[in-house]
Amino acid sequence: MMQHGVDLRLLDLQGKTCLHHAVTGGSIVAVHYLWETGMFRYSDTDMYQVSSLHLAASTSNTEVVRYLLRNQRCAVNAVDQQGGTALHVAAEHGSVEVCWTLLQRAGYWMLHQKNHQGLTPLDLSKQGKTFRHQQLTKLLCRYINEPIHQMPKESHALYYWTLLYPSLSGAVIFLVSAAVGGYGGLLCGLLFPWLASSIFTQFHRLTTYQSMVHFALLLGLLCKILTQDPGTLDRADSDPRFSCIADLLFQPDHSKHCKLCDVCVEDYDHHCLFLNRCVGRGNHRLFLVFLLAMAAAHLLFIATAASYLSGKMAAVGRYNTWGGVTEAAVTWSTWLPFLAAEFWVAVLACMNALTLVWEAWVLREQFDAIAGGTTTYFQQSEAEAGRPRSLGQRWAAIFSFLLEGRRGVARRQGRADKMAIDI
Repeated sequence: MMQHGVDLRLLDLQGKTCLHHAVTGGSIVAVHYLWETGMFRYSDTDMYQVSSLHLAASTSNTEVVRYLLRNQRCAVNAVDQQGGTALHVAAEHGSVEVCWTLLQRAGYWMLHQKNHQGLTPLDLSKQGKTFRHQQLTKLLCRYINEPIHQMPKESHALYYWTLLYPSLSGAVIFLVSAAVGGYGGLLCGLLFPWLASSIFTQFHRLTTYQSMVHFALLLGLLCKILTQDPGTLDRADSDPRFSCIADLLFQPDHSKHCKLCDVCVEDYDHHCLFLNRCVGRGNHRLFLVFLLAMAAAHLLFIATAASYLSGKMAAVGRYNTWGGVTEAAVTWSTWLPFLAAEFWVAVLACMNALTLVWEAWVLREQFDAIAGGTTTYFQQSEAEAGRPRSLGQRWAAIFSFLLEGRRGVARRQGRADKMAIDI
């Protein structure tokens, strides 16, 4: 645009510059480039005294807020025409992560600062009705009684405990549910909502690094699946009752020769075309954990994208929430430019949603087979198998499989069969 003679110094009707719109769009690269031109300053405001930090807080973009606070690019205590700071704006929008970032930089004194209407950030947060406003209100109430001259201290021990808390707590819930047997499903239905609620109360500590840890976990699981033996059958494990012509082996029950891998696999489930690997006794549990982790990653992306798009759309639908209350109806004329500007976010959210539907279908098929004590390839209906199971027994079988794997379940089933024969 600059090469074609666009004047970057032009202002819109509210006095906003190109830098302000780059901040609203969330592009740190564009913001830094415009600053390097020497035409703009980070401290520039529009006609309502709204600074770049106010705009970044209104869009709930934590990364842009951190960029503007770095090296004192923007004053954290700057106020707009209504006397509101960036913390007031973030509290009004229910942005827990932005409020936490601002408090870490400024200190507890910002919680006591009032705008021209006499409202503190806590008062604005209490006016919100969403779940994020409720969580933010709890966070601000916790810190408002702290000495105003102190800064929030980030405990590394608390951070890593919060980071590992979901996995450790989920593992404990699985263990307890497997131990109680038929009531395991009911116990999970009660405890997992409580776990999710407790995780969201500390979400402001986990936004960036948890995504990195989740990505590293997925990458590690993928490498493990690609390298782990799916349960290749050798002659020592063969059964003389059945034979495989291709391998000249005697196959035990639930074994099958894969023509693509050219091996016989114990407890054969399927050949995954995406991984180009067989799924069998050796890696079935790992494959299921990988599916669950992928579903969690896609669900997290969809939730994050929905939160980001709703915040951006709220900023489009309300031109100015702090400097003069000017409402604008959200119509197609505002939707189309908005979707064009956020095209890739919307497309990726839709792709993740479609992938999540496919993963849910695959997980359902896997859970049905595991609950029946078999694999998807050898799966029979409960009527054909002659052993109908209750819902609690099915969930107990799934949790036992996740904890012990196919070998552990087979050993336990073998001991139960031997005990029945002895009786």
